[in-house]
Amino acid sequence: MDINKPVTNYQLLNAIDEMRKDNKKEQIFINELFKAKFLCPAQAQLNNFNKNNIGQIITGEAGTISLASLDDQQGKHYLIAFTDWKELSKWKQEEIVQTLILTCEDYKRILTKEDSPYAGFVINPYSANILLDKDTLENIHSNEMLIHAGETVLIGEPNDYPTDMVEKLKDMFKKLTEIGSAYLLWMARNEEMSYLLVIDTINGNEHDLFPKVGEVCKPYLKGKFLDIVLLSSQFGQSAIENQKPFYISSK
Repeated sequence: MDINKPVTNYQLLNAIDEMRKDNKKEQIFINELFKAKFLCPAQAQLNNFNKNNIGQIITGEAGTISLASLDDQQGKHYLIAFTDWKELSKWKQEEIVQTLILTCEDYKRILTKEDSPYAGFVINPYSANILLDKDTLENIHSNEMLIHAGETVLIGEPNDYPTDMVEKLKDMFKKLTEIGSAYLLWMARNEEMSYLLVIDTINGNEHDLFPKVGEVCKPYLKGKFLDIVLLSSQFGQSAIENQKPFYISSK
C-alpha cells in the first residue's frame, strides 16, 4: 500500500449516497467497500524502533498497538473507519493518536479473531454512520476479486477436499434455478490461503445468493476462509481454466 497517496474514497462516498437513495444499489456499495482504504485511529507504543534508509519505521519486539473504538448503548465496541482526513478531524479526542491505514479485509481479520472484543466497525460515525457488525461482514462478498499488481496468486484443487461441504452445496444448488455450475478450488494469495468457490449464475440475485451460500459452508470451513466469485468475472474465468465443476445443473 502506498502511504504517500492521500486517503479519499470518493467512489465509496458516492456509493453510500446512491445506496441511500435506492437500496437496490447496495451491491455497488459493497464492491466499493472492498476497494476502500480507511483511516483507523490507534495508539502505538513502539519499543526499540528505528528508521530505514527511506524513512520507514522498523519496530522491535514488545511493541503494542491499541485500536480506538466507540461503544453503542449496549456497551458493544466498534472499531472506527474514516474515509478521509476531513472525517477523521470530526473525532474530538484530547490524547494524541496515530493512524493506521486498513482495508475492509483487515477489519474482518481483526473482528473474526476468537479473542476479539469488537462487535464490528463503523464508517464515518459522525456523518454517514454506516455500521457493519461481524455477522454482516461474514455474509457480504464483493462481486469483484481484486488482484493488485505484484501479488502472487496460485489456484488448484484442495488437498483436503471438503466432501461434506460440497454435498451440502450440491443439495442447495439443486433447489435453485439460477445456478448453472459451480467449482471449488484452493487459492494461495501471497501468504493467505482460502477456498475459492466460483459460481455460474443464470438469472439470480448474487447479493441474496452469496450470504446463503456462506451460511451453508460456514460449519465445514474449520477455521479456513472462503472467497466466492462469479464465473462471469474476469478472475472467475481465469480461475476455472482446466478445472472441472463439482456441480452442473440438469435443468
